[in-house]
Amino acid sequence: MTLLDRVKSPADVRALTRDELDQLAADVRAHVRTALATWVGPHSAVSEAIAAAVLIGDRTGVPDDTRDALQAAGTYHVIAISGGNIAILAAGACGLLALVGVRGRVGAFLTIVVIIAFATVVTAGPSVWRATLMALAYFAARVIDQRTPVWQATTAAAAIILVLKPLDLDDPGFLMTFGATTALIEGARRGAGLLAGLQNKTRPTAALILSWIIATVIASLAVEAVLLPVSASAFSRVTSAGLVLNLLAVPAMGVVQIAAMAVTIVSESPLLGYAAGWTTHVAASALVSSADMVKAAPWLAARVPPPSVWLLSVYYGALLVMVAGRGRLRIASASLYLAALVAIVSGTDVTRIGRGAESSVTLTVFDVGQGDSMLLETGGHALLIDTGGAPFGGGIDVGRRVLAPALWTRGIRSLDALLVTHGDPDHLGGAVAIADDFRPRQIWEGIRVPRHLPTEELIRDAARLRIPIAPLRAGETIRLGAVQLRVLHPPPPDWERRRVRNDDSVVLEVVYGDVAMLLTGDISADIEHAILPHLSRSRIRVLKVAHHGSRTSSSSALLEGWRPQIAVISCGRGNRFGHPTAEVLQRLESIGVTVMRTDRDGQVTIETDGHSLRMATFTRTNYE
Repeated sequence: MTLLDRVKSPADVRALTRDELDQLAADVRAHVRTALATWVGPHSAVSEAIAAAVLIGDRTGVPDDTRDALQAAGTYHVIAISGGNIAILAAGACGLLALVGVRGRVGAFLTIVVIIAFATVVTAGPSVWRATLMALAYFAARVIDQRTPVWQATTAAAAIILVLKPLDLDDPGFLMTFGATTALIEGARRGAGLLAGLQNKTRPTAALILSWIIATVIASLAVEAVLLPVSASAFSRVTSAGLVLNLLAVPAMGVVQIAAMAVTIVSESPLLGYAAGWTTHVAASALVSSADMVKAAPWLAARVPPPSVWLLSVYYGALLVMVAGRGRLRIASASLYLAALVAIVSGTDVTRIGRGAESSVTLTVFDVGQGDSMLLETGGHALLIDTGGAPFGGGIDVGRRVLAPALWTRGIRSLDALLVTHGDPDHLGGAVAIADDFRPRQIWEGIRVPRHLPTEELIRDAARLRIPIAPLRAGETIRLGAVQLRVLHPPPPDWERRRVRNDDSVVLEVVYGDVAMLLTGDISADIEHAILPHLSRSRIRVLKVAHHGSRTSSSSALLEGWRPQIAVISCGRGNRFGHPTAEVLQRLESIGVTVMRTDRDGQVTIETDGHSLRMATFTRTNYE
């Protein structure tokens, strides 16, 4: 049983008992980190983090940009402890034992002890325990003078893990581990004949080199074929760069592991410690640098929406029949497999083809914390208004981590336009990621602030993707099917801005039939007063409350003059600004407005046919 509580100071905590084995493992990990910090850290903090990941499974120090680069390149798996690491450890243990004359059953038994000790020390996961159990099965058979077929060892390892931890079946790490193992086994079996024929036709040295290259490519191809849907489902990413990069990344990982192990052993010797640390750094740098191939050829990797269950079923069913079938059945399954592969890689949602004629408008206000992001959908058109972000910048990439999955869940694969109402980080923060993943046909902006770094980054990204950027100005009207978008603000600027201003926000009025939705950005009461005479007097009126419910907005003049029936406030739970303020809520309550808030209700969805509204939030299916 575990009890949790809080204390005011660490001085109030006294350990009564400790598990000696756990403490010993923690001490070993601490020694490893200290040795790596001493001899690898001075060369590069990234190399130190890579070495810690490869040696003890601690990936917390790997920078986000390095993690993203390795994932995009398809080589992130090499810094996750798995079969390769266990194989190197086992081979090293067997070699050292052989040097001192310990072989056979005794050597196998001592190797088991080394492997168990390693698995106890490292930060364990499905890949570690799978490889450990397979190795234990193999060496245990050696102890009793038997041989263990690979399939039996793999199946036994999977069964034991699922018995002990059945929820691992839904763990991407578990799926990738056993998927990769299955692919390697089958790839090796089918490639054996090809390699045997090659060796008979070439010289021994050349045959050895070509055999290694071909075996690696075949193994990578098999692994990519099996794991591509898993990667798309778990990480929203597919890549083909790993087919080539594994030729460098896998050997580099082996050097990192061996050299990092040497660092921990010889850390007390300055000369040997420096040499081992430098070798570790060079190998880790080569591993990380190999991912730059994707930067040079970005088409090798892509972000994609998670495929549907039925598409996964078609993919794996066709792959299984293609591998096991014969004749015309194999040809037919290969065609079906390629179609499913194209659908996954392209992100095509076949179930939504032909749905563009629906006569309704949907406004989705996403829960992005203390920020703004809304999706307007109508008749096959999709407009994203703002992209969230942290109020002062930094933090997670909301566009990549929050908005992209939310848009994919709604079946959105591309955008007609992306509107950035103004340059504050809580409106602009996810724009680059959204532009990369959804390639909007155009980007709309308000008044640009020269030398504003986040805006300049978006401009560079749009130029790279060949997305035109157009300003929106008061008086313009845009049509998306039957929906009319009226730009109420800002007017053309008469002076150059030196900083981002809330009052420069683009204000849109969405008019469809008897319904008008006013999307206000972060404007203040002065701008509300200026646009009031130009607002539509539709029968049903929806207000996106300006500036997250700040007291400077949602003035009595606007509320009394336009009298919305529905108001939506986008703000973060427990935010430091106190949004929405009590006075704004009081003003809304005084005119009988139904208020929905993302901090309290989560995502808000409003759908209209032009005559009535249907509303729902994350916490309530129907909102009255």
